[in-house]
Amino acid sequence: MLGKLIRYLASMAPLGLHFRARLYRFSGVRVGREAAIDRNVQLTHADDISIGDRVTIAAGVSLLAETTALSSRLESDYRIRKAAPVVIEDDAWIGVKATVLPGVTVGRMATVGANSLVLQDVPPRAVVLGVPARIVFVRPERDAGSGADASPVELSSS
Repeated sequence: MLGKLIRYLASMAPLGLHFRARLYRFSGVRVGREAAIDRNVQLTHADDISIGDRVTIAAGVSLLAETTALSSRLESDYRIRKAAPVVIEDDAWIGVKATVLPGVTVGRMATVGANSLVLQDVPPRAVVLGVPARIVFVRPERDAGSGADASPVELSSS
């Protein structure tokens, strides 16, 4: 109960992004170092959510480790409840009002665009957009020798 109260305060209070992340960590959510979490973030089954190091989560994001219709007959008749861990790996960025559904892993250095609905895993360095979220390009590995990044690898829009 105390953890839920702390998460509510963290979500709603006008605090710094890094301090808010520390409050989420204190409430029992697995949050990595230097994470930045903005206001109005919704977490379901917070024990099943893992946020990596240096992750940025924008305002209004929903990380849903459980979805259900609660008291609707949809739940009793069709068992539509889904519960599975949500993992946001290191250096990922989740845009404003994006929703990540149960069982999804957002890979290292991936970006989820604003208002996107993520139904399946996002590969490392990928950028996904839309409803449902689709890969629009994948960032190449950084060339450690030259210190320069190559151009993004664009994927077809089919």
